[in-house]
Amino acid sequence: MKIEELVVLLPCHSLEDFPTHHEGEEAEGLLGAWSALWHPKLIAACGKAPLWFRADAPPENVRRRIIVIPQVSDSLLLTGWPTRAKAEGARLIRKVSKRADIIAAALALLDAEPDPEPPPTSDTAPAAPPMVAEIPADIVADFLALGTCFLLVELLTRQMRYMSNLDEVRFQSEAEAGAKAAAEGRDDDARAHLKSAFDSLYEARERFYPVDNYLLDLTLTADTTLGPSLRRELDGDAPFNLLISGKLVEQMAERHPESLAALQHALDRGTACLVGGDFDEREATLLGPETVLAEFRRGRAAYERRLGRAPDVYGRRKQGLSPLVPAIVARYGYEGALGFTLDDGRYPTSDSCKTRWEGLDSNAVDCLNRAPLDANVAASFLELPRKIGESMDHDYVATLVFAHWPGTISPYYEDLRRITTYVPVLGKFKTLSDYFQNTERPGQLTRFEPDRYRTTFLRQAIVRNAVNPISWVADAHRRRLRAESVSTLRVMTESILLRPHASAAELLGTIDDESTVALDVERARQLDVEVAESLVVAGGECAEALTGNKTASAAPTGLLLLNTHLAARREVVEVTSLGVLPEVGGAVVAAQESGGRLHAVVNVPSLGFAWLSAAAAQSKPRKAPKPLVNENILRNDVLELHVSRKTGGIQALFSHAVRGNRLSQQLAFRLPSPRQKPGDLWRDPDASPIYSTMLCDRFEASLVGSALSEITTAGRLVDAEGKQFAGFTQRVRVAQGSPLVEVDVELDIAEQPRAEAWGSYYAARFAWPDDGTALGRGVFLTHQPTKSKHPESPYFIELETATASTMIFPCGLPHHICTGERMLDTLLVGRGELRRKFRFVLGVEIEHPAATALDVMEPLVAIEKTAQPASGDTGWLFHLDAKNVVATHWESLVEAERVVGFRVRLLETEGLAGRVNLRTVRKIKSARQIDGRAQTLLDLQPEEDRLGIDVAPYEWLDIEARF
Repeated sequence: MKIEELVVLLPCHSLEDFPTHHEGEEAEGLLGAWSALWHPKLIAACGKAPLWFRADAPPENVRRRIIVIPQVSDSLLLTGWPTRAKAEGARLIRKVSKRADIIAAALALLDAEPDPEPPPTSDTAPAAPPMVAEIPADIVADFLALGTCFLLVELLTRQMRYMSNLDEVRFQSEAEAGAKAAAEGRDDDARAHLKSAFDSLYEARERFYPVDNYLLDLTLTADTTLGPSLRRELDGDAPFNLLISGKLVEQMAERHPESLAALQHALDRGTACLVGGDFDEREATLLGPETVLAEFRRGRAAYERRLGRAPDVYGRRKQGLSPLVPAIVARYGYEGALGFTLDDGRYPTSDSCKTRWEGLDSNAVDCLNRAPLDANVAASFLELPRKIGESMDHDYVATLVFAHWPGTISPYYEDLRRITTYVPVLGKFKTLSDYFQNTERPGQLTRFEPDRYRTTFLRQAIVRNAVNPISWVADAHRRRLRAESVSTLRVMTESILLRPHASAAELLGTIDDESTVALDVERARQLDVEVAESLVVAGGECAEALTGNKTASAAPTGLLLLNTHLAARREVVEVTSLGVLPEVGGAVVAAQESGGRLHAVVNVPSLGFAWLSAAAAQSKPRKAPKPLVNENILRNDVLELHVSRKTGGIQALFSHAVRGNRLSQQLAFRLPSPRQKPGDLWRDPDASPIYSTMLCDRFEASLVGSALSEITTAGRLVDAEGKQFAGFTQRVRVAQGSPLVEVDVELDIAEQPRAEAWGSYYAARFAWPDDGTALGRGVFLTHQPTKSKHPESPYFIELETATASTMIFPCGLPHHICTGERMLDTLLVGRGELRRKFRFVLGVEIEHPAATALDVMEPLVAIEKTAQPASGDTGWLFHLDAKNVVATHWESLVEAERVVGFRVRLLETEGLAGRVNLRTVRKIKSARQIDGRAQTLLDLQPEEDRLGIDVAPYEWLDIEARF
């Protein structure tokens, strides 16, 4: 059929009000209707470039016109117009969205039987040129891209508040000449005309924005996308960036070696940039700093083992970004980082897409902080001119990112790729490595508050019916801290003997390997046994080193307490194995016998020991001092705690230094809020939640003594009608001279929570009287203020007023929710939770919460029946004069089967800068501060056994010292 014009009807009056807000099929149809008519066979057939008209004002002459009507224009057509247009000889394409279908329909019309010829007129179109049987697919694709480019450039011009200055006569004539050449089989001429048409569009854009715009392709990966679809991406010539974890690299090497080889080739050619960092993208914000670092180091090892290189840019697909990332990324020399994730949760954004991301400490890294567009949906390209215009207006470096799975892209993304091979009119595709290296560095640092990182880990765990969705975090922390204690005990032993013992690296590696999978209950127990056995062995070896391997017959035996933390500790220890109480004095603050059990309150030096002698117990009887419990009150020289006989919870907590109740506590089951009726005003379900009532049935002083006293309560959690949800037992303990209150809880649950992460759970509820109380939380052991409704922290929550500070140490339980202005729930049991025993600790006026959090999560190591250490009853091997700095990891420096020094990672936790002094058991010859690759950052100057270190606020630094 002879075609005289190609027409698309648009739902706008001009390109000024072209609708770019549509999504889904409407967006697909709008772009498809515009660009499909730029097929070279269609243009060559009518000898004209496509035209557009308003949908409510179509052309008068419609005979021999192919008219495409996108879905969004259909409702704007005049009543009866489609019927009249068909009767007058128009060929309409309606109710078709995909471009390929529109092209097929238009070509079918072109090849249809010709209409009866009308009488000749002076304006009859000339005969169409002869056509080749088939136009090469790449030329067809280039013409479609030209049509898309024309629309996008015109819309971008208006977005940038300019009038179009395109030389349309030149542009259309080049397009028409190119289509004619393609139809006649002159491919080189067709490409030359295409290049000229693209150049005219580029020249028009250069008038209003002569600066480069950057396009970044981010190809995502999963275990199902590592095969042929990925290889096709890798074989292309366009620069792209592959976001892949270390675990997926390992799977690629094992299951798809061809893909691994293709990736290696693309990296060598420079067309691909490796983006990643972690081995497996786990719940990083819930875990400790050493676990996060170990996951990162394990991932880096996987990349280097399989590809011979580490990623150039850090990134992760799953939620889990945190303010710890810049410190780690900078430590390993990455060129940049992605400041966004793609699956869930929230991450902070900045005003500019490229920023200098500063973490908790002063380390910073260049960061791309702009959420990507979905390259697989047409809507991304319909709004592309607006996105480009906004970036040109506001960004330091105009940048757009596109994300997609291998082989799943919109045809308009393919158009964009083809456009950039002709001219950078809409931007240049770059690798992230090239982007970070060759674009200007932002001149301003951006530091995001920890509250701006929000995750949905708990909700996701409950939705997928995970086992122990809450307590697995506490288990992971306990396991890691115990494994770190094993490593620390090795260093203590080896610093005395100067010869290597069994390394703790294998145990730590096992912990890290197992942390990348969801452990079943049996495997978790098995792993706990392995860690406990390793701790006993390491403690025994340290005891032998301290005592000079004396036998029991050579000297009196006692109980050796080992402190693996870099701060002195006061702790309650059961000493029943001694047979009799030790003498009070020296390391022993207080001692008591109650109910056939012996307890002592003991001071143990930092990274040191205290030895309690059984022989020293043979002393004359002492007058029994006053016990710490009186009726429902537990009292020591620091605090006073009242236990409610009615509820069995904590009625009030006082300190002797500050008047007034600080805190109250109960156990509760949160009942799901009733569903709101349609039309009701929205109400925050956390503003007035519904809870069970805590009723006490049994109240007793289960431990009575001057060193340690305990009150045990038992009862029920019931609703208003008396229905029982759970039984409970709660034990509350206070020790002499301690600012801490230990609370153990056991639940016997009859009613399971529903699958609502934040709407149905068992919790320890805390309430405080002062509306002006400010909350703080432990973020990777550092103290940070918080205003979050869901403050995540496995370490501590602080309640601070103008005169007092009260701490809640959840002992690894990470999930909390603020309900109202003066209440906080610490979640104990959610849907799928199997644990029934829990522990948390309260504290008053705790000066160094990070150190205390580590103390309550990991107790002293007790070794029974040891001889007295050679240096006396107490002593230390390493000592730091600042309790705001904690050690997160120790390891020995071994050369030629000899211990020559040690490495330690120190973390400042309270935002205080200053110089700290680390003392060791031996003189130090040399020392240095190193990065993650063991490269020297700074040489340190030791003095005898003392090493002075300058520490910045929240700095996490590696120190290496040689004896």
